[in-house]
Amino acid sequence: MTRQDGTWGKLFPTPWSFVIFVAYMVLFINQGIIVTASQRADSSYSYNTVTVVFLTEATKLLTSLIIFLKDNRLSTLIADMRTHLRVLGLYMVPALLYCLYNNLAFVNLAAFDPTTYFLLLQLRVVVTGISFQVVFKKQLSRRQWVSLLILTVGCIVKQLSSIKKQEISPTQPESTYTTFFLNFASLHTGLMLVQVFCSCLAGVYNEKLLKDTGVEVHIMVQNVFMYIDSIICNAVILLFRGELFSAFTAASLTQIIFGIPVDWWTAAAITLVIYATYMYAQSPVVNRGRLDELEKGMTSGEAEQEMLVINRSMTAV
Repeated sequence: MTRQDGTWGKLFPTPWSFVIFVAYMVLFINQGIIVTASQRADSSYSYNTVTVVFLTEATKLLTSLIIFLKDNRLSTLIADMRTHLRVLGLYMVPALLYCLYNNLAFVNLAAFDPTTYFLLLQLRVVVTGISFQVVFKKQLSRRQWVSLLILTVGCIVKQLSSIKKQEISPTQPESTYTTFFLNFASLHTGLMLVQVFCSCLAGVYNEKLLKDTGVEVHIMVQNVFMYIDSIICNAVILLFRGELFSAFTAASLTQIIFGIPVDWWTAAAITLVIYATYMYAQSPVVNRGRLDELEKGMTSGEAEQEMLVINRSMTAV
């Protein structure tokens, strides 16, 4: 096996895993574009954003149920849920983190254009890499550490583009650096970092459940657990805001035309982030948890479920 086959074989064990990965990337990027397109001229929303997250989780829940019930009976699902109630409770942690992450996406996309938003969001690769090393005791290679450093620089370069657009007074040459640090210390940057950490912690915790604590639970049953908890979290937010019933109206659907300029700073930042991501992926860290213990004697159906677990862990973060 060549080095290239070994690397890409770990990242994409089957052709379908590559297709799923590409589809995930397309949907992920389009989400930011569509959310931006739906904003008013003042970057506010004419619909309830929590309702969108709620309905999205409900759609995921329905999809997971359909996939599971295609090959299993409803009684099997109910029995599995009763048997693994503890896992259902444990999924409340990543569900809460993802709930916060998904709702902050609307807040941060109102403050940043999609290009800046997605570039800054890549900081989660840095946090996830460190968390992965601490939690799963998987050492990152020197090449991966360098890639994380380059990725961080790429995100900083993108922030420099906002300074370039500022009117700098000739009598205050230090205002450039002042603006730079103020941008990083702003409330919006803080919320962006909160979203990054929510994504990282939820991804690492979710992988722990997938490959360790809940490894005996069918992957679609785990999805059901996740989305039930997510729906509960979003419902609590709506209830707290007094919008549990009024939130589901036709006014939540709207679009507007948008335009986002891409300057040289943005191009440089994108180049650095893409290169850093490529470097990091050259030596993928694959954590199988307790899957190795169950590998012997697996049926073909169980082998397919294991492959789904690996694919999901790659895209969960």
